[in-house]
Formats: sequence, C-alpha cells, structure tokens
Amino acid sequence: MDLSVIIPAFNEEDYVGQCLSSVKEVLAERDIVYEILLLDNGSCDRTSQIASSFSGTSVFNISRTSVSQARNFGAQKAKGRVFAFIDADVVLKNVWGESIETLCKSGKRLFVTGYQYGVRDEPSWIEKYWFSNLKSNHISGGNLIVGREAFFKIGGFDPGLKTGEDVDFCNRAKNNPQINFELNPKLKSVHLGYPKNIKNFMKREYWHGEGDFRSFQSFCKSKIALVAIGYGLAHLIMLGLLIRGEYAEFLVLVILFILFNIVISSVRFKKSPKIAIFYNSILNYFYFMARFFSLFKAVKNRAKNY
Repeated sequence: MDLSVIIPAFNEEDYVGQCLSSVKEVLAERDIVYEILLLDNGSCDRTSQIASSFSGTSVFNISRTSVSQARNFGAQKAKGRVFAFIDADVVLKNVWGESIETLCKSGKRLFVTGYQYGVRDEPSWIEKYWFSNLKSNHISGGNLIVGREAFFKIGGFDPGLKTGEDVDFCNRAKNNPQINFELNPKLKSVHLGYPKNIKNFMKREYWHGEGDFRSFQSFCKSKIALVAIGYGLAHLIMLGLLIRGEYAEFLVLVILFILFNIVISSVRFKKSPKIAIFYNSILNYFYFMARFFSLFKAVKNRAKNY
C-alpha cells in the first residue's frame, strides 16, 4: 500500500462529502495504491452515513475523543507507507495529487511535509483578510503528510493535547535530526470550514485557545496566551476605572489599548496590504478576547480529553 489517507471527523456532514470527492478525484489517475480511512469521532449527525456512501472508504466509528487520539487510531489501522492526514472540512487541489504521487514513488521514509490551507475562490471578508494573510512555519494537521516510519519515530500525536497537536508534532519532527521537515507549496488544499462571521471566528479561537491553558508550563510558553491575558486584564482595569468614575483615566487607557492593538496587528501582518491590516486590527481584538475567555473553558473542561 503506497498511501493511507486518514480523515478524522466530528459532525462534518456539511463538508465530508466534498472532502472525500476531492480525495478520489486527485488520486483517480495516479499510479499509486491507496486507501481512505475515515474516523467518525462520535458524530451525532450524518457524517458516517455520507462517508459510507463513498466506495473504498473504510469508516471507523469511535467514541468521542481528542483529534490527536483519532488520528493515532487511524495510523494504527493504516497500511500505507505514507500517511496523509486530511481534515474532513478540507478539499484537495489537483496539484496535490501530482505531488503525492511523486512523493510515494520517491522511496523517502523519514519525512514530514504538507502546507497551510488556502481559502475558497469566493472568500468571506474574514477569509480574505485574516486567513489568507496568516503565515506559518508549521503544517496544519488537516494537510499533513508523513512517512509511516517517521510518524512512529516521532511518537505520533500527543494524546494529551486537545488543540495545538499539529504544532507539537511539527516541533518534535523539527527537533529530530533524522526527520526531513519541509513545507511543500504544491500540496495545495482549501479549508471550507473557516469561520465566515465574527461570532464563529470567536468560537473557533475560543476552542483553539484552550490548549494554551492546559498547564502553567504551556501557558508560559505561549506568547499568544500571555498577550490574551494582557487583553483581559486591560478590560478589567478599564471597567474598574469606569465604575469609579475616573473617566479621564478610562479614556486614556482606551486610546492606549486601541493603539497597542493596532501595533500588534501591524507586526503580525506586516507584509499584508494596508487594507488587510485595518480589517485585521478589528479581528485581532476579537481573536485575543476569545483566547482570553478560553482560560475559563480550559478550567471548566480540564477533566475532558476533547
């Protein structure tokens, strides 16, 4: 078996059909033997039924757990020499299939590759300005390709992580001198599940931020979590000034906070057009506030593994 496509899914009935269709389309004419494994991670919608309608797709229904454990479960079941971890709300472009065929035929074993997601052809304003301008030197777990031998040498995904498991996996790969870690822009994919309004944008970051507060050590290592706490504390101080009637001090602090937020956005998106920095300064505020509130989510859900 050349390739195992491993797809974890939780309540993805809106996208899983498009994901599976794209996998089959990009691999249809390739000179490789492949399998598709879909891990239904405790869905309560029609994810399993839709996936089962695609011939050649092996569907495994597992009890609700972390995406790390779902991916590790898939890896244990997989037979391929190359693992392609694809999220159920991701679709693949044709050039992805070409690159995978070349990789499978290369005989490489100790490697990790992939690339960050693209956005839809008709993106929402959040996709256009925020997600299309985000740059990262790690590979998202929803488009991550790894040699079978490398995966087990790295140790798989950390089952104790609810979020950020892909960053952790990539960091361990980079720190292993035997592993060739390389971004490949030809492994193009599109993320259909990006939030299209501020409410869902905040929900996404509220969930992602939980991993940064799983322990005091992880909190101290996360620059984003530290800044998020600063945002939250600034709001508490502003609220205190307002309650005490210290309006001049309150106004000064509000202005300083706005300027600080603009500076953070400008640094984060320094290579983006000015219009993107303007819109992203607004989104940046909601981003860090959602990350701040994820502290309380982490405390509430500390006993859960998902």
